[in-house]
Amino acid sequence: MKEMLGNQYFMARNYPAAQGEFEECLVKNPKNKSVRKKLIVCYTQTGRIKEAIKFFNELIAEDIQFIINTNPVTDDCPCPELVAKIEGQGIFNEESLDYCIVLGIIWLYCDISKSLEYFIKANEKAPDDETLAFTLNTLERYIDSHPINKHIV
Repeated sequence: MKEMLGNQYFMARNYPAAQGEFEECLVKNPKNKSVRKKLIVCYTQTGRIKEAIKFFNELIAEDIQFIINTNPVTDDCPCPELVAKIEGQGIFNEESLDYCIVLGIIWLYCDISKSLEYFIKANEKAPDDETLAFTLNTLERYIDSHPINKHIV
């Protein structure tokens, strides 16, 4: 029931409300990939960047294709509109680490190459950050072993 309500809030782009419902879902079923995938987006939109990258790294380590294979239309993924909003409206300081992390996360739902670009920038801003190093290495390993054909946005 909580997941259905969370999905309704998510589709309405009410990320704070969806986040609360999805967090409650994870208490009962912490392995629910669908909930974690949406919760990552919620965290990027509610300013909880550390939680977003933590869940993001856990999910890409477990099953990176679960994010890469997102279809923005059939999955009602808000990522194309979020990318346009963030890149076009100056919500974040474009020189900030958070800007690079948020766009790196969101772009993976649509285009792994663009995601990699933002994580490279993030890593340049924080070269000693082990979390970002993990993210970057995971994306690079995936790209090295898979042909890239994902350019939806």
